[in-house]
This record gives sequence, C-alpha cells and structure tokens, in this order.
Amino acid sequence: MPSPSQPGRAKARICVHCGRAFRRTEHLERHVRTHTKEKPFICFCGAAFTRRDLLKRHNRISHQDGLTSPDSQSSLPAAVQPPPPAPAAILQPQYDASARSASIQQQQQQQQQQQQEQQPLPPQWPGPSPHQPPYLPQTQPPMMPTGPTPNPISEGHPGMHDPAMLQAAQLLLPGDYQAPSLPYLPEDLNHFQEFTHFLDSIGLPAEWLPYEADPSQMQEIGVEDVQKPIASSQEQSKRPRSVREGSRGDSPFRSWLPSVPRGDQSLGTLSDSEPPPSSKASRFNISEDQRFRLAASLEDFRNVIPDFTLPSRHTLTRYLTSYFEGFHPHIPFIHVPTFRFGECSPELVLAIMTIGAQYRFEHRNAEKIFHVSKAVLYERMNRESRSGYHYAEQNRSGGSAATTTSRQMEVIRCLLVLMSYATWERAGLVQEAFQIQGQLVQHLRDAGLTEPYSDTRGQPLDWYEWADQESIRRTKLISFCFIHIHSLAYNVYPSLRSSEIHMRLPCSTKEWTANNVAEWEAAQQARGPQQLFFQDALTLLLQKSRSAVPLEPIPSPLGNYMLLHGLLQRIHIVSELSLPNGLHSTTLPTEELNKIERALRSWTSVWQQAPESSLDPHNANGPIPFTSSSLLGLAYVRLSLNLGPYRRLETRDPNTIAAALYRSPKPERSYRLIPALIYSAHALSIPVRLGIDHIARSQAFFWSVRHSLASFECAVLLSKWLFTLAEAGPDQSLSDNESRILRWTQCIVEEAYTSIDLEDESEAPINLEPAALGTAVLKLWSRLFKRNTQWPFINCLGQSLEQYMIMI
Repeated sequence: MPSPSQPGRAKARICVHCGRAFRRTEHLERHVRTHTKEKPFICFCGAAFTRRDLLKRHNRISHQDGLTSPDSQSSLPAAVQPPPPAPAAILQPQYDASARSASIQQQQQQQQQQQQEQQPLPPQWPGPSPHQPPYLPQTQPPMMPTGPTPNPISEGHPGMHDPAMLQAAQLLLPGDYQAPSLPYLPEDLNHFQEFTHFLDSIGLPAEWLPYEADPSQMQEIGVEDVQKPIASSQEQSKRPRSVREGSRGDSPFRSWLPSVPRGDQSLGTLSDSEPPPSSKASRFNISEDQRFRLAASLEDFRNVIPDFTLPSRHTLTRYLTSYFEGFHPHIPFIHVPTFRFGECSPELVLAIMTIGAQYRFEHRNAEKIFHVSKAVLYERMNRESRSGYHYAEQNRSGGSAATTTSRQMEVIRCLLVLMSYATWERAGLVQEAFQIQGQLVQHLRDAGLTEPYSDTRGQPLDWYEWADQESIRRTKLISFCFIHIHSLAYNVYPSLRSSEIHMRLPCSTKEWTANNVAEWEAAQQARGPQQLFFQDALTLLLQKSRSAVPLEPIPSPLGNYMLLHGLLQRIHIVSELSLPNGLHSTTLPTEELNKIERALRSWTSVWQQAPESSLDPHNANGPIPFTSSSLLGLAYVRLSLNLGPYRRLETRDPNTIAAALYRSPKPERSYRLIPALIYSAHALSIPVRLGIDHIARSQAFFWSVRHSLASFECAVLLSKWLFTLAEAGPDQSLSDNESRILRWTQCIVEEAYTSIDLEDESEAPINLEPAALGTAVLKLWSRLFKRNTQWPFINCLGQSLEQYMIMI
C-alpha cells in the first residue's frame, strides 16, 4: 500500500461537485464522470463506457471476432494478445483459449441466443435498503428487473472478495451514492466477478494493482464495526476453510506449485490444483481483507501513529508464522487450534508481529512495530482511564464479566509480548521493558492470581470454554515466569512473588496441543487427576520426600518450568537477605541450602519421569524441557556463586560487564560445588556435541535466550574453577569428583577444537592444563554467542566474555 503523501508536497485534487479529495489526477477524472454521467469510451456497436478498461472488457466478452473500436486497441503486442473466451463467459466465467467458434456467424447466433436467455444488466444498482449497512451483504436480494436471474456467484470464487476488484467495482455505483467505502459488495452483483480475470488478461494480477487506501475513508468506517468478529471462534471452526485464503492463483507469491500454460494459453485460464487441506501454514495466512480490517482499526489511533504504514499481507503472514513457529513454543500461552487472527486487538497483533519480525532477522521493522504497538496500547489504556473504566472495579461489580476478562487478558498478553521483545534488546529498550513490567504486574493483580480449588460450574466445559480458561491460566503463569527472568538477568528484586500465585499448574501437553474436540476429549480421558496447585507443588518439593514420585500427577513441561522459577526466586530472595562474608560475597544458611538442594533433586526426579522430557533440542513436545534443564544448572550455579550483582548486563556495555565479572569472587572448592560444575560442563557439551558453529547459526529455532543466559553463568563458573585449580598449591590435591570433572572438560574442549574452523591455528589451546582449559572454555562460549544473529543480547554476552579473557 503506498504511503500517505506528505501534506503540501502535491497539489490537492478536489472534486468540484462533492468536495472529495483524490491522490491521482486519473482518479479524480474518473470520479467526476460519475457526476457528469459522461461516457467518452464508445464501442463501434454503440455501447458507451466511463472507463477504458470497461470498454476493453466489453470487447473481450461481446466481440469474439476481434473487431474493436479505435479506443479499445490494446497496448500489448499482437503476438502476446490473450485469446478471447467463449460467449458462455457472460453467464459463468469460463476461460478456455481453445473454445472458439467455427465462424463469425455462429458466434453471433450464440451471442443473440445468450442475450435472450440472460437478464440484461441493470444500468444502476439501487443500493442497500435504508435499514442495512451500506456495502454489506444483504439478507434479501435487491430490487431487480423481472426476468430470468443470472447464476449466482460461487462463494469460493477466488476473485469475489479481492479488494482491488471490489474497489474498482465501487466505481460502477451510481454517482449520487455517498456510502463510505468498505471492501464488501452484495453477492448479487455478479458482473463484478469478471474484473479479476480481466486484469489477468492484460498481464496484471489483481493482487498487485496499486491500491489507493484513503485514510479519510477508513475513518468513516466505524472501528467498532471493523473490530467486531464476523463470528465466534466456535462458529468459525465449524465452517469449512478455504485453503486458497492466503494465496490465490493470480499472485506471484503462491503457496502451491504453479501450473504453466500450453502454447499461447492465457495464465487467467489456469486453475492450479489445491494444496492439501491439512496444510499447517494456511492457519497463519493473512488475507487482504484481514489486513484491511487491521489497517482500518488502527485509523482510530492516527494521533499517536501518524506516519505508520501497515506492511503487506505477505509480510504480516511471514511475521505471524514466524512468531508461532519460532517464539510461541517457548512461551505457549495462545491456544493455536482456536486462535483467530481477526479476534485479536490491533495492539496485540502488532506485538506478535514485532516478535515475528525479530525471528525473521528484520530488526528495523521489529523495533518500528514495537513502538507502534506500545503507542496504540498506551493510548487505549489512557482513553479507558479518562472514561473512568477500571478493570478491577469492573471485576468487583460483576457486570459483563466475560467482556471485562477478555479485554483484560488482551492487555496482559500485549504487555507480555512487548516486554519479551524489549527485554533482550539494546539498553534503551531494556529500560522500557522495566516500565512495561510495572504495568504488567499491576494488570495481573487486577485480573487476579487465584482460582478456586473446585469447579463451581454445574456442567463440564466444552472445548472452546476450556481453551479460553487454560489460555488465561497460562498467560498469568507465564507472565510470572518472564517477570522473574528480569530478576535472573538484571538482578532486580522480584516484583511479583511466587507466594502471590494460587493457581493450578498448566494442563498436559496432549490436552493443549489437541487440534479438535475429539483429540481433546481423548487426551482428557487419559489425563488422570487434575494438576496440582502451584503453591502445593512447590511445598511438596521443599519437603522431605517420602516416595519415589515427589509430585502426583507429574506436571507438564511448562508446569515443571514454573516450579523451577519458584525455586530460583527463593534462591534470589534468600541470597538478598543473607549476610555477606569476607570471601564469597554471601552464603546461604545451611538449613536453607539443604532444603533447596533437596528440592532441586526432587525437581530433577520429576523432570526425568515426565514423558515429554528430553535433552533433544528438536523435541517434538517443544523446547521447554530443554530450556528447563539449563535453568536447573543455573540454580546450582547460584547456590555456589551468585554472579547476579557482578554482571551489569543491563548496560549492554561489554567492557563494563567484563570488569564486573573480573571483580566477582572465586568459587569455594567443596563438595557443594560439584553439582554446579557437573551442570556447567554438561552445558558446554551440548553445543559441542551438536556442533558449535551449527548452533551459533541456527539456534534461533530451538535455543532460547534464557538458555544462553544460564550458559553464560555456567561458563564463568567453570572457567573460574579451572583458574582456581591452576593456582592451587601442591598440598591441595583434587578430589575424585573434581578429577572426573576435569577429565570431562578436557574431552569436551578437545572434541570442540578438532571440529571448528579456526582462522588462526594459534587459537587452539597449547595444552589441556587447567589454566589453558579455562581460557578455552571462555573462547568456545564467546564464539557461540558472538555468531548469533537473533538477539543483540546474546552478541553482547559473547563480546563480554571476549573482553573478560583480555582482563584475566
């Protein structure tokens, strides 16, 4: 869509009859003819038209003998002129180049017979009734002259709802008709069905016709009408979906293998075979109609986004697909099988597009859309605040609870996605992430973080009701986890504590990923008892276990991930309250240390018993078990060496971060350090086993930023321990476990350097002694982080380790 022209840069083109403004002279001239009724394009048969393209269409349909008026001569060379269709196209468009009559006389006879059987086209459309919205499909057909009615247009016709076709079709309306422009027309106007194929015949796909979207026309459209869903998600899912919604045959960006013409056959005559209905990508395809509705809904916020132009539908489709395939598996709070793009608020859609652009490495677009989404969200919240609307008060009053909850969750989800993006960006955006976090915490508390132990409903939930309820639960729980990530990454005190969460853990993976009612019911029957409440499960982990199964039922991967965040938050708060000592900053009380270590062992046992758990990054059940394993290592590292106050990651300055790491204390050699060392060595073994450079270039698809954050601390701890061994005196011998970990590290480093491509052979370690090993560990992690192109935060981690090596 062309960007709006700047005021004052072009002479205004104003209609002298109605005062309407136009961007291009030809559009103004065409519009003026609707007032003057002038028809300058005349066929030799006497038919007159207001536009040249309508005359060409008339000649193509009505005069198959090739006779044309002087005004209808095509600019295309004769060699590439598309063959005219048979006269039967007047009833239904049949585009077969081989369907030609034997003689001109036979063609004329067929044409006369056809005109007798078909109702003549009325000169003007009487328009909708006064009680119906203009340009919307009517429940009753408009008044038409008596006589045989033409065949109705098939609802699946690929060009019927094409915005370019419909925009041009609107020019055929009576000149005195002043209804606002909307991309809908009554189904009875079947003479518009030819327009897309007319464009094909001259070699111009309708989808790429310049579309002059006038913001003033969008403002005439009621935003409440645009945002109102066509039908509920339940009703939409029951209707068969067209697999051609995302890409038609006349688009250069097709989603299916295109057909090629035979000889001089017109491309418009081809009908590509359909892709399989089970095509996963079609779920996230955005039609031009959906894009138009999104653009129209944003017009109400032009005061805060005056220069924003919505990307094309192909770009939006790319971003939406990228969000759900790349980012969503890490924080699955949107129920994909019942997700409906058109039912989301525009600010949430833009927030999703922000992440999608980031995962497509289109960083400039990602940041631009982020600011637009945030501006729209804050403007909406300001308007609601000025109107006296408050979510908490609405909840307490009990009025329109479903509507209030839905609006509230839209705001929370938008804030969550925006914060997820800004958290890992440059320093300026990190500060914005902290501001968004404050808003998110307030809205979460207003929405409520408590749910009843027993269902008070008299009847069980159906699939859609259950999906809404589970999505709300996951949104709140994942918001808690991501808010706590700020504490892990930037050492800020937890603004939302685990003691405030009184909700059940998320459902099983099979229930959540069920694609239909039948699969969901089967998963529910095989489920067993309901999941534990978060507080109850956390208490059981911290207690001495009396059975081999600490938790029953076994939590889902997301539930395990949540519980681990609860334990990590406990480590953070207890460390903040502990008194510092002279050697190792702070030391947890022995009783608390034993309790947390016991809880981590119980958590590990639960993780191992979960059927979805795997250390395979390509786990079919999602990347959350893999991410949780890295956070387990981080928990053990924090028990032995709390690097939180010594990283300064929020500065995004590698020199500042390296200097802080250099000042951090050394780990104390003891049996309590062994688990942290095991997980630190294991963290390095995974990318070495998979290939350092492969992970660096492709980790965007299965390696979360949280995994990199945990690996960063594991790298620092392991290297510091190795440097400590190098400085140890002859009387400080290694324990059996320390010797074993040292040997593991030597094997891992040796394997890594025999595989990676070194620019300089001198970069390889001289030997495998502890000091050289410590440097090699830092080099390998630095190489992995620096080659990432997904998030600037990960690059900063690699640069900081590189500067840290220089300081050692």
